Order: sequence, then structure tokens, then C-alpha cells
Amino acid sequence: MIRDINVTSVNTVLGTFRCFPFPENEKTKSDLRRELRTLVDALHGVERVSSASQAKKLASYLDEVLKTLPGPITVQKLSRIEEKSFNSEVLEVFVQCLSSVVRVLISSWPLFNNEITSLFTVEESFEVSQETLAVMCGFLRNETNEVTLNALASILTDYVKSDAVLTAIIDCSSVKFDDVSEQYKQQNEWESYVQLLVTLPERIANKLEKNTPKNFSHENYSYNLIFHIIRSMDYMAESSYAQNIQYDISYLSFLVSKVIINYNMSGNSDAIFKFIDTLIAWSTNETDTMFIRRKLIQKVFFHLNRQAIDFISLTLLHRSPIDYAKTEQAILHVLGDNFDQNKDWKEILTYRIPLYIQPKDHKDTTIPENLIYYLSTTKDSKVLTELVLKLSRVWSDVKHTNVTNITHHMYTSQLLILAIKYCVIIHIENKENWSLNELKTVLYKGMSKHLDVMSQEFRCIGMATIEIILKLLAELDDTDKAAEKLSFDYKEMGPSCIEIHNQLKELTHKCIIDAKRKILKDFKPKTIDLKGILDLIAMKVIDEHHRPVHNNTIMTCAVKSPEQTKEIVKTIISVKLDALDKSKTLSEDLDSDDDLQPYDMSNDIAIADKNRPAYVRDLIELISEAKDAEIFETAVESAEELITKQLKNEDHKLATELLDLFIHLDAKFHVDDFDNIKFNTAVAILCSHPTVCAEHICKEIHTDVGRYSIATKIFMLDVFSEAANRIADVRPQNEPKLVKPDVVNQEEENVSAEEIIRRRLIQKTRYFHSKRPHPFAKAKKNQFAAVADSFFYPLVGGFGIRQLSLSHQNQKQDIDNILLFKYLSVIGNIILASKNCPKCPSYCWDVVQMVLYLRYTPDPKIQSCVIAMLASVIIALPRSILRSEFAKPMTELRAWLEDMIRLDITSRLNSPASETAIFAAQVISLLENNLGDVGLFED
Repeated sequence: MIRDINVTSVNTVLGTFRCFPFPENEKTKSDLRRELRTLVDALHGVERVSSASQAKKLASYLDEVLKTLPGPITVQKLSRIEEKSFNSEVLEVFVQCLSSVVRVLISSWPLFNNEITSLFTVEESFEVSQETLAVMCGFLRNETNEVTLNALASILTDYVKSDAVLTAIIDCSSVKFDDVSEQYKQQNEWESYVQLLVTLPERIANKLEKNTPKNFSHENYSYNLIFHIIRSMDYMAESSYAQNIQYDISYLSFLVSKVIINYNMSGNSDAIFKFIDTLIAWSTNETDTMFIRRKLIQKVFFHLNRQAIDFISLTLLHRSPIDYAKTEQAILHVLGDNFDQNKDWKEILTYRIPLYIQPKDHKDTTIPENLIYYLSTTKDSKVLTELVLKLSRVWSDVKHTNVTNITHHMYTSQLLILAIKYCVIIHIENKENWSLNELKTVLYKGMSKHLDVMSQEFRCIGMATIEIILKLLAELDDTDKAAEKLSFDYKEMGPSCIEIHNQLKELTHKCIIDAKRKILKDFKPKTIDLKGILDLIAMKVIDEHHRPVHNNTIMTCAVKSPEQTKEIVKTIISVKLDALDKSKTLSEDLDSDDDLQPYDMSNDIAIADKNRPAYVRDLIELISEAKDAEIFETAVESAEELITKQLKNEDHKLATELLDLFIHLDAKFHVDDFDNIKFNTAVAILCSHPTVCAEHICKEIHTDVGRYSIATKIFMLDVFSEAANRIADVRPQNEPKLVKPDVVNQEEENVSAEEIIRRRLIQKTRYFHSKRPHPFAKAKKNQFAAVADSFFYPLVGGFGIRQLSLSHQNQKQDIDNILLFKYLSVIGNIILASKNCPKCPSYCWDVVQMVLYLRYTPDPKIQSCVIAMLASVIIALPRSILRSEFAKPMTELRAWLEDMIRLDITSRLNSPASETAIFAAQVISLLENNLGDVGLFED
């Protein structure tokens, strides 16, 4: 079998792997290790290339290394038939060599650029690709030299476009482990590699900023990743068909999940669309490998994580074509039995998409048709009947707050009609009984509510839906004569209502499993141009100077030589200058504007006022679908005022929708002070419905970091903390701007330790102005008491298994513990806000347990956060409760603080004390002031 594949080739959709015969004079591992070690020794102690003779000598060493390195990847290596050139010893020296090259040679870029690039794009194995990328990212993180940064960006561009990434995917997926610990180690290494690979654009942009190469834009870079994913899947399918090779698809799925999450957040990534279309075409095109490709695609979707499924499911339903002439549709071939095997797919397809999706156009029924058809193919026969009851309750729940959302109600009605149609057909074919009493009760109540609605279109949707549904149910239950008597006249309601009725009625003929359905006339199923898509992806990845130029290609400045570009610029400037001279001549010849009649502008309305939304419900549509900068800016700037005035009287569901919108809102267009407006608006939403919104935002905070970035979670915590402060009114909202005087007031220097700590915890602001009234000087009711439970327990306790879920995967992202710092500081702030609340002692007791658990952490920053939490407890609790119920833990914590100060003094002989030790001393002083006079701390 080995000799058979030596003379073959594997043709993939985006390239060809050549299966070369085994080389006769292959360099041994010892030769490779020796040459690498020679280069490392030659670079040792050298800071940079300083002479031509030195450069020539190093070039010879590089040439020898390149001669011994393995060549392009072959099928033998990918199939593990041919032995690898790298073992652990060679790999170790190779990493040292890469580090030495970056340290010494890259600063002389572009000297040795071809040799260095070849050294960093070795196509050998996953381990080699991983170590190469890790070395470059390590230097990229700490590098400040612009030449070196540009060189690293250039090398990383070639690395991402090379087959090193493809080799890593296939090699990692084909490894079989007997030891579980080795498998876990491989998974962790793969996750680290994918994290580096997927976040390269951000890493490059953080360093080069405006000089970031265009290859690292999100659009271009996503095409590179999709290019490697498609080639990997194609190779896996072909090799499985030809040689029956088995792969672990979970590694590939993890990469796909990361790409979907990072590059399809807005749901409009063109690269993701092309990827989905490719998978659909593979699963429907009749080829020899069609069934293997289907199984591979289904496995990839099975292993996706929850967040990726959430993003990709709607796109998949929308882009899967429907062919009414066939009984099996593309969506079934792509997803297979994932609904029955994966609980995440089940929950999203039966709960999130039917109930919480806002479609853009209700005239396109592809999503409802694909969804209901796929659910009808599952093994669980109760899925559709349960979904019918859920949809009927949502459809019947007519309130004055949701009658304006015609699109969503139309979407719900479409799903309900299709689901009932499928249920009727299934029960008739299986000759099963379906109890319709509960369903009809809900529908009749909903019909009466729809008839009371003032909106004619909304009322028409209800009338048409109930009329169609009762006629469908009459096929199962002919005893109910309501279907025969119920008939509405839509002609008098206008053309829009007639169109709505026809759209809903036409859905009854789109049931794929109905053998008696009418074949829609003039319907042409959507076709996918697979070759065109693959060519487009390949062209996106290939460098511009390597692309073929056609005769009809329009050459632009971007692809011309520098000389041609200069000539074009000169021509454009001369034309502009000539036009300017002509305009000046004309303006001199024209008469003055005295003859123009003045226009009365006293009653004109500003464009901003015209676009300003009048109701808070209009914000979601105006902001999310804004295609004009003025509309977006006006809606964002007026949001806080509208929310403050109107949102308290609206439904809490609207509040959570608005909160999600503003937390994840991006500046589509430029808005002055956008970040502050976004922050204040989110705080206003949280203050309007504190109970519901606080629990909602805590659920988002406690989700896995893979769902949201750390920056987003920190923003959530800031909003959460500020809302608690505003509700509790712990500080004046309109404070005068602080101005530093020439002389510090003497009264300001004599403030108590408790006041210093209080200021530090509440606002972390240094005060230089004269003494002002204390924020707590005027006694008043703490409004935070009514909602304190909704703020404290969801934040600290989490929800079920989601309790401060800083998992192994998250720790790799939160390397500096910034999310943990923010989390702990917000807990301390909530304790301060709950001062004088009835349940404040209970909150403080829970926080004290956290302090006792976290006090021995070695990180000084976390120690400061823990001390701050302790200080919050001391300040928030009355002295009587502190002395009676908290005496024992406070005594223990005082001893801990003293040990910390003593250790700091011992380790910092003849050096100033650390900030943590100074803060600990202040808290000890505060403890002694509160508890010292009752003998608890007497020596």
C-alpha cells in the first residue's frame, strides 16, 4: 500500500499535494541538529550584523541550515508513512535557532529576508508550526523597534499563507493517543496555538497601529484561515476515501469555532458566508466522496462550541437552498443528526431561533422553512408539538408594547403555521392522536386579543393566522365547525393586508413532507457556484503580484509601479488645478449675489431634530439598522434621555434588549464622546429596571470568556458598579471639576483613616481642593436596599454551574488577572452601596469568607483587592454588628495583615514599603478604631 501511494497525487480543491518518492540521500536528524547548533553558536554574543564579511559568513550558515531542513509537505508525511525529520532534540535546537535569528538578524531587515522567511515557514508537523508561531508572537509582544516589528509582520504574513498552518491542522488531527494525559496535553497545546493564530490581527495592530499591513485586516485574514480550513477538510475527505484514514475532528472544530466567534460577530462576514456555501455544495453535489464529506461536515458542526453554534446556526438556515422537487433538503445533509446528539444544537434550534431571533425581512421564508423541516426529521416526535405550544403562547401574548413589531410577529406566525402543517401531516401518516384542546384554547384567546389591536397590519396577521391554522387542524378534528364559519374579508383592509394573507396562506403549500403538495410554478432552486467560490477564496489569499492579470483587468494605483503611480498623481493634481483656475475666472465674471432673494429659515427644522426618535422602542431599529451617519448619531445621543424618561414604564424585556444592544454597540459612524454616551446609556437602562437587568447582566458576566472578550466583561462590570452607585446615591452626580491649588488646605490633611479609605474605594480619586461636605452627611433612605439582592447574589453566586467561571481556557486570555481585579473591586463597591441595607451583614459575611479564602494569594495586586474588600466590609457594617458577629474573623484577618506588613518590611530592608503594605496598615488602623476599645486587639 505504501508503494502504491508513492506515485500518486491528491488533488484538493485549492491545490495539489504531490506524493514524491522517498529520497535516497536524505539528510539525517543528526545533520540537521548539527547545522542548527552551528548557526546558534555563530549568533551567540552577536547583537547585530555590523560588517559585510560577517553578513557573508552568516549567510553561508543559513544556506547550510536551509539545505538540511525538510522540503514541502508531502502526502507521506501527512499520512505518517514517512518518518518526521524533527524529534524532540532537533526541535529544541530549532527553537533556539529561531530565537537567535529574531534577536540578531531581523533588526537588519530586509537583509536575509528570503532565508529567514524560509526558516520560519517549515512544513513539517504540528509541533514545529506551534513553536515557530509561539517564538514570533513572544518577540512581537515585547518588541518596540519599528524595523523589527515590520519584519515580524512580513514573516507572519508568509507564515499564515504557507502550508505550515495546513500541516499543523492535519498532523494534530491524525494523532492517536493511548495515554489520556498525553491527549489532554495535546489539546491544551492546540488551543494555545489556535488562540495565537486567530488573534494575530489584533496582536499586529496593537504594535503597528496605523501601519498594520492590509493582510491583517479582519476580512483578508479571515479568508486566509478559511482557505486552510477548506483545504484541510478536502484533504481529510479525499484521504479517508482513498486510504480509510481516520481523523479526530474536534481539533478542526475548535479552530472553526474560534474563526466564527472572532470574525462573524456582526453576522455579515463574507468569508464565513463563502465557507458555509462551500460546505453546503459539498454535501449536495453528487460525487464519489459526497457521503464522506457529509459525515465530515456533520462532525465539524457537532464539535462546535455553544457560542459558535449560536452565531452560525442562523446563517446556515438562511443560506441552505430549498428544492421543493426533492424530499431531502440541504440543511439535513449538513446537520445530520446533530439535533439528537448535541444538546446545544437542540436548545438553539428549538428555543433561541424560534423565540428570540429578529428577522430582517419577513418576505423571505427560508429560515422558517428550513428550521421546521429539519425539526420534522428528528427522532424525537414531541419536538414539533412542544414547539407549536411555545409559539402559540408567544403569538397569543399581544400587548400594547409589542404591537409595533410587525416583522417579528409575522416571523412567529410563519413558524406557527409551518409547524402545525408539519404536525398535521406527521400525525395523519402515523395515524396518531393529537390532543388539541390546550392549543385551541390558547389560539382563541390570542384571536380575541388580536381583534382589539388598533394596528391594522398586526390585526390582519392575527386574523389570517387563526383562519389558516383552524383549517389545517380541521384535517385532524372535523368536529370543530369553527374553521368552516371563520372567514375574514381582507379586500377592504388594503393591499398590504392582502399581501400578508397571501404570504401566510402560501406557506401551507411549502411543506416538504406533504406528498399532496402543489409544486410551485416558476420556482428555480438556488444553485451554488462551488468552483467560483473556491477560485475567489484562492485569489483572496494569493499575493497581488502573483495573481494572473487578464486583458480586461482594470489596473489601479494599488498595483502599478511607483513610477506609474507618481505620473498618475501628477496628472490628477494638474487637472484639479486647471479646474480651480476656471472656477475662479467664472466667479470673477459673475455678478454679486445682491439680486438673490433671501430665504426665510425661521421655521426650518434641523435635520438632527427630524431624525430624533420620539419613543424608546424606536431606538433598537434606528441604531441596529442605521445606514446613515446622522440617524445613528442622533439616535445614540438621544438614547439616554429617552431611556431615563420612558423606559421605566415599558416592559422589562425591552430593557434587556436595549442593555444587550448598548453593551455590544460599536461605533458604525463617528459620534463625539461615543464611549461615554454608550456607558451612561447602559447605566441608565440598568437603573430603570434594576432587578431584571442586574440579573441579566450578571448572567452575561458569568458566561465563559470565550463568549465575550475580557474588555466587554470589564465594561459590563463598570456599568454594573456605576448603576449600584447611582441607585444608592453614594456620591453626588454633578461634582465640580477638581482644580489643584497652589497650597493644600490644612483641614484636608487631618482627615481620618476611615475617610481616606472610603474615598479610595468609592472613586479612587485624589482630592486637592478645599474641604467639602461629606457624601454621607445628609441622612436619607438608601434606595439600593430594595434591589440589593438582585445585585449581590447573582454577582457573587452566579447561576447554577456558572459561578465565576474562570476556566483553564479563560486563564490563557486573562493572563494579567485584570478581569479578576475588576470583579473583586466591583464586589467591594456593591458592599459600600448596600450600607444601612437590612441584609448588609449577610452580604458582608459572604465577602469575609471570600477574603479568608483569597488572602494568601502571592499576587500583590490581588492582595490589594482582597484588602479593599475587607475595608469595604469594615466601613459598611455598624460597629455594634462588627463587634458582636464579626469579632473572630476580624481578629484573624488583623493577624494576617500584620504578617503581611512584617514580611514586606523583612523583604524590603532599607527600601520603601510597598503600596500593599501601606494600604494594609491603613486598614489595621481602621480596624483598631472600630474594635480596639472593647479589648479585642489588646496585646
